[in-house]
Amino acid sequence: IRRAPTYFGPLSMTVESHAASSTIRANLDMPQRCRPRVLLVRLRHPTGKPITAVKVNGADWPHFEPENEWIRIVNPDQPRYEIVASY
Repeated sequence: IRRAPTYFGPLSMTVESHAASSTIRANLDMPQRCRPRVLLVRLRHPTGKPITAVKVNGADWPHFEPENEWIRIVNPDQPRYEIVASY
């Protein structure tokens, strides 16, 4: 997705499935006009496996909900996020 119009400004995103090796990677270029209070990303494994671990910009990230498949970033202040979910 490139420069999708949102309330916050244009957002770009790519998602790469490596489901066979139990990971899905998302790269987000955040809107620059204004920032949301919370960024929620839902990454669903094609066979329904639950998320077991997440890294955001290379760091372990504890703020995810396996039952809802959500990854939560409160007050996102980075221009770009790389999110890797492990299953």
